[in-house]
Amino acid sequence: MPNVRIWTVESDNDAKAVKCLANQLATHLQLGNLSIRVSGKKELLDRNPLRKKVQNYLREEACVIFVVDSDGPMSMHQRRQEPNSLINQVTKIVNNRRFADRVFLAQAVQELEAWLLIDCLGIFCYFASKRAQYRENCRNTVSADRALAGWIARHQRGNTENITETQIGGKGPKEYLVEFSEQILRRLNPNMPQRNLRQRRYRETMSPDIAEYVVINQETLRRNHSLLQLGELLARFK
Repeated sequence: MPNVRIWTVESDNDAKAVKCLANQLATHLQLGNLSIRVSGKKELLDRNPLRKKVQNYLREEACVIFVVDSDGPMSMHQRRQEPNSLINQVTKIVNNRRFADRVFLAQAVQELEAWLLIDCLGIFCYFASKRAQYRENCRNTVSADRALAGWIARHQRGNTENITETQIGGKGPKEYLVEFSEQILRRLNPNMPQRNLRQRRYRETMSPDIAEYVVINQETLRRNHSLLQLGELLARFK
């Protein structure tokens, strides 16, 4: 059974979410018994250089795939200008001939949230699952409600990579998901106090749990090419 290491160097929460999404990709793409292991930001805490860490992983794994948020073009340009930024460190490793065909970069365009947003129905079911009427077979229940299904469909972007910031610090997929989650909560409970709304809306620590509700199939996967590219990398090692 081949082992693949996915390393989300920027976030431990992203590591858990990406593992869930990658396992779904492997199932959808029929990659057999591929074993997916993940690492997060905490693996950067010791003093070993990134190159040494990668070498250690490759003793047991077929490949290492770095997953890095690309953010918007302006933010990415700024990070590229910083010599020791994570994206520059990762790029140097990926371009090292010693790691040819075994170390790869899969950018989450624009952010990991853009991968989650391929399935707004799944996101709705995450927030609705605590309510009795949606606890079982949420997707079927929602699909049978034409008004609710239509409301969710109006929030579904055709290409989630196009949810971009217009300026550094501007709105991107993360902000879109925060706003969408607030609208879901209002839809579920129009009388929810604003304080509760702020407490329950999307935050990054929710991403692994939301990923469990996201469905990857032909339709949803067409909504984000960078997620498809991750699947294509996994397919090399089936």
